[in-house]
Amino acid sequence: AVFTDGSFCYIPKDVICPLDLSTYFRINDQNSGQFERTLIIAEENSKVSYLEGCTAPQYDNNQLHAAIVELIALKNATIKYSTVQNWYSGDQKGQGGVYNFVTKRGLCAGDFSKISWTQVETGSSITWKYPSCVLVGDSAQGEFYSVALTNNYQQADTGTKMIHIGRNTRSRIVSKGISA
Repeated sequence: AVFTDGSFCYIPKDVICPLDLSTYFRINDQNSGQFERTLIIAEENSKVSYLEGCTAPQYDNNQLHAAIVELIALKNATIKYSTVQNWYSGDQKGQGGVYNFVTKRGLCAGDFSKISWTQVETGSSITWKYPSCVLVGDSAQGEFYSVALTNNYQQADTGTKMIHIGRNTRSRIVSKGISA
């Protein structure tokens, strides 16, 4: 596997993070790509909130962002994961911009575990992002809140899916797209 950077967060059993964790990814070189991997594991009875931001300068040629995010929540653990993406979307003629291809997966492995995704997509030339959550633990919960804003030549294929495997699982999906 090839990764340029990323984050690894391990939240031990019975730990509630007192502050939101945050990262910021930026593509500075016009002839490069960004390939980060984020892995967050929340042990039993733990809680964490994670915020990720993304930007890139304006270049005439395209750049690539290909990332992987994995979230694992064990028994009675909660992970809140938020992304604010503002990659360069390209000029008025459709030149330049970031190709944003992201794989995001969450696993509610334990009973009463919860994963909440929140994403705001305001940039990139092309975005393909479709986070999913597998609800394996009994009474596990998944939430997904998303807003995608596009204009001019931007393309966005966003949404989510929740896979219910455990008993008494619940999910909520609120996803909106606005094109101008």
